[in-house]
Amino acid sequence: GVPESLSILSEMGEVTDGVMDNKMVHYLTSHAEKIESIHFSDQFSGPKVMQEEGQPLKLPETKKTLLFTFNVPGMGNTSPKDMDSLLPLMNMVIYSIDKVRKLRLNREGKQKADRNRARVEENFLKQTHTQRQEAAQTRREEKKRAEKERIMNEEDPDRQRRLEEAAQRREQKKLEKKQMKMKQIKVKAM
Repeated sequence: GVPESLSILSEMGEVTDGVMDNKMVHYLTSHAEKIESIHFSDQFSGPKVMQEEGQPLKLPETKKTLLFTFNVPGMGNTSPKDMDSLLPLMNMVIYSIDKVRKLRLNREGKQKADRNRARVEENFLKQTHTQRQEAAQTRREEKKRAEKERIMNEEDPDRQRRLEEAAQRREQKKLEKKQMKMKQIKVKAM
């Protein structure tokens, strides 16, 4: 099996079984100390970076990727001998490329992968929908706050009173419109 210093994380066991043949296990066990990570994905979207303003509003572009990270001997003073010791790992990279290119999922595996991808997309859309709603609510509150501030900053008391009344009428209209929509929905439901 695989050395204890390495772990396998896989979405589907079928893929792991397809990639981890005897030759691949031999490469991993023989050179485990030089392997930092190996990442195979058909949905790679780059390193995960924390967003300052929550999640992006669209799914990231994905691409098929084989990513190998090796611990190069020599601590920055790499000699030709150190580089020669990496030759078997380069052979493993080429072998992996050929192996993955030939890999095909069976029908159940493909359906499972499609379900997983659909679930991820659905969760992403739910999350972004919530974020858009929160942003719209914040904008509405900010607009109301600015309107109230403008009314309060008005120096002429009559004009201030008229602006307040106009704002109240607008609020009342919005409320009536909302209630009318609710009545229409109830009528349609019956």
